[in-house]
Amino acid sequence: MVVTKAKVPDVLQLYHNGCSGDHLGIKRTLLKIRERFYWVHCRDDVEDWCRKSTSCAAVKGPPTRSRGALKLYNVSEPWERIAIDVAGPFPESVSGNKYFIVVMDYFAKWSEIFAIPNQEASTVADKLVHEVFCPFGVPLDIHSDQGRNFESQIFQETCRVMGTRKTRTISYHPQSDAMVERFNQTLER
Repeated sequence: MVVTKAKVPDVLQLYHNGCSGDHLGIKRTLLKIRERFYWVHCRDDVEDWCRKSTSCAAVKGPPTRSRGALKLYNVSEPWERIAIDVAGPFPESVSGNKYFIVVMDYFAKWSEIFAIPNQEASTVADKLVHEVFCPFGVPLDIHSDQGRNFESQIFQETCRVMGTRKTRTISYHPQSDAMVERFNQTLER
């Protein structure tokens, strides 16, 4: 049946929004309409109708999810930017250590591992200052996860005094600190 331009909205309403249509989308609505009807620019009208349907938009959400822009960080020298993480708990050693601090350099992928008895912020900050900053120098950036020991006032103050910028991973996304997380897997094995 050939449909006049005046009746096109009625057909679209019936086949897309009606009981038999159930907001099926562009492809399936077009197939159902083409079984019985024809008009010039049918495809364009169906696409336009489906895109403007407020109930479809409310249920389906936006067509693309917006994500934060990824930043490429170029490192130009060793110990300019380091990543740190605490691994453990492991079986207690003879000296009473249960955890490891893993420190990795982004430039050379060099890793340093230090055993510590607990993962408190004061212990982590002390070990970092004496075992990393003194022998290797103070980095411009330190990247870590959002652990309480790295987000504490003591650790933030240590970074401020040393003139180091502290960055952190996204919540529940260990992939944003993949280099250290991958090394932790090897260490645990």
